[in-house]
Amino acid sequence: MIDVSYSNIKNGLVKLICEELKTMLEKLPKEEQEEMSAIRVGFITYNKVLHFFNVKSNLAQPQMMVVTDVGEVFVPLLDGFLVNYQESQSVIHNLLDQIPDMFADSNENETVFAPVIQAGMEALKAADCPGKLFIFHSSLPTAEAPGKLKNRDDKKLVNTDKEKILFQPQTNVYDSLAKDCVAHGCSVTLFLFPSQYVDVASLGLVPQLTGGTLYKYNNFQMHLDRQQFLNDLRNDIEKKIGFDAIMRVRTSTGFRATDFFGGILMNNTTDVEMAAIDCDKAVTVEFKHDDKLSEDTGALIQCAVLYTTISGQRRLRIHNLGLNCSSQLADLYKSCETDALINFFAKSAFKAVLHQPLKVIREILVNQTAHMLACYRKNCASPSAASQFTCEK
Repeated sequence: MIDVSYSNIKNGLVKLICEELKTMLEKLPKEEQEEMSAIRVGFITYNKVLHFFNVKSNLAQPQMMVVTDVGEVFVPLLDGFLVNYQESQSVIHNLLDQIPDMFADSNENETVFAPVIQAGMEALKAADCPGKLFIFHSSLPTAEAPGKLKNRDDKKLVNTDKEKILFQPQTNVYDSLAKDCVAHGCSVTLFLFPSQYVDVASLGLVPQLTGGTLYKYNNFQMHLDRQQFLNDLRNDIEKKIGFDAIMRVRTSTGFRATDFFGGILMNNTTDVEMAAIDCDKAVTVEFKHDDKLSEDTGALIQCAVLYTTISGQRRLRIHNLGLNCSSQLADLYKSCETDALINFFAKSAFKAVLHQPLKVIREILVNQTAHMLACYRKNCASPSAASQFTCEK
């Protein structure tokens, strides 16, 4: 979905995206044994209305259908919207050549955003398949439509107890939209090119909860940012991905999973739902130790993920992990995984930002770190080494 508002046309961004997609779509992910990717592609452009394109392989030229009712978005065509890239390549190349010229004289600067996601999700729903939306967007959606936002960038709230309001979405539209997307296996990746305030707290919620990614290029300049953007886009299109995933974590007695962090949604306490999961995503799990653990039998964890492959197969991936248990703190510190700890603390802090002042979160992080180091100093370090804080390998 490509934002074709005035600024995106004038700065050459739309032309760049269309030109590069011609080669990038050659590299859609596929199963190892397959010659051709099973993934189908579709195209929507938008400003304050949506333009759907029919790119069926037997057409001489692509056909455009305009949806002006952004309050109740519907998909105006099924056959010819989602197509195999190889089969429809000539029609798709025609379309990508035409889009920059089609909107060259447009002075429309207002955009919508929530209806764009809704349209993509409805198209996937109608095709009865999961999928991923790549949205190229540049401004605060101020056009009259669901998800309309206003500029609320208030510097006076920074470093006050009310600062957390700036990190919360302006409207609950995006939260309920994200839940719908996860329910239908629709992941959203957003490329943002803002030249002024865009309210990432609201626009970024759907990518965050649907296992997507948000890329942000402030004041995009072609000669400076072009290569970084193209690298990001290429990597995101080509990487391995699984759709419509559900994960469960089971443990042996003595401890249990209590909290989960990542691009996930949870409608109950056990099922971790993900519209998509790829090789760059991690789900962090917090366990609570609430009973005796045996040094003889250790602690057992099983993580099972049911997901749909890019070729449409439903698969189950299971990881079993056996961990040693010890009553000696020195053993714990020696096998401690720093990357996992930092990942956990960062995600915990990110979640807390919505409810607590930054100053409080910072103090909690400092106290937790100091407590870990103090425990090591007290229980593990030799008395002579006053400055020793790291474990010997």
